[in-house]
Amino acid sequence: MIEVILHLSDVTAEERRRGQQRQELLIAELNHRIRNILGLIRGVISQSKDPSHTVESFTTLVGGRIQALARAHDQITADQWGPGSFQALLKGEAAAYIGGKSERLIFAGPDALIAPDALTTLALVMHEMITNSAKYGALSDNRGRVELCTSFDRLGRYAIEWSEHGGPPVKPPTRRGFGSTVIERSIGHDLKGESRLEFLLTGLRAHFLIPAVCVVPAEDAQSTAVPAHDETPIGPLPGDVLVVEDNLIIALDTEDMLRKAGVKTVRVAGGVGEALRLIEQQQPDFSLLDVNLGEETSVDIAERLAERGSPFAFTSGYGEPVAFPEKFSHVQRLRKPYSLSSLRALLTSPR
Repeated sequence: MIEVILHLSDVTAEERRRGQQRQELLIAELNHRIRNILGLIRGVISQSKDPSHTVESFTTLVGGRIQALARAHDQITADQWGPGSFQALLKGEAAAYIGGKSERLIFAGPDALIAPDALTTLALVMHEMITNSAKYGALSDNRGRVELCTSFDRLGRYAIEWSEHGGPPVKPPTRRGFGSTVIERSIGHDLKGESRLEFLLTGLRAHFLIPAVCVVPAEDAQSTAVPAHDETPIGPLPGDVLVVEDNLIIALDTEDMLRKAGVKTVRVAGGVGEALRLIEQQQPDFSLLDVNLGEETSVDIAERLAERGSPFAFTSGYGEPVAFPEKFSHVQRLRKPYSLSSLRALLTSPR
């Protein structure tokens, strides 16, 4: 019996030691990834500076690039940090930035699953390609279209051919900004792939080659066109919106976006008690409830709003499903970081 007890004690001590090592490794990896993300965001902000930009245009530009990174990160974490579909990445960018024009972005050829680190790089490149086309290229008018043809070569590399047709005459840029640098250099620098642009009078042509180590063919991939995404508001905007958010900077940014969307009254609460007091003073037309409020959650606020028949939605930075009471499983959820268009779509959707 003593030998058995001593053996079990040794096994328990060894398991505890291994668990501690795994925890230290995970913490070190988390710190590494956070520092990389912060460094990337800092680089995006500093490299996006341009004397010709107004404060508003600069904010929109940087916000769009950060949103592109966020969508790629969501796509990665949705499959436990696995590879993500290139076609899904393209659909997300099209839906976010060209709205009803997305049926004019035609995807032909096999889909591919892109390795997580490569997906964030490709997300920025596709973001710049789509936004540039929407501003200056084939998607800037009502006639042009973009054809995106993909294929695998004999070495297993993924080739992406971007061709614009029917848009305004193309003029080569007179200067290279951060967006052009991302398109032309990031795939070669980060992925050891290739990028080539041709500024033809009839339309921009771009060739991207992703190394085989970064891609695998997607199972059951099909050639398809990216579906349209209608961003036309469905219903009227609420006049009074309550924002419950424990981070002041996020709260201020959300308030600013809501006012730009056309909401007349925005009230902000940082915790459960303050939110309940504001609800008692004046029932809001709609509420945005951050799931995690530090040491509290917004469940009590949701229950009070549900009792009063006041509509609300949850917001969260979690990349995976969060456990909610069954009664709130149907409530809409908005993933952070959100944008003006996603907020407007949420506020005008049927309730």
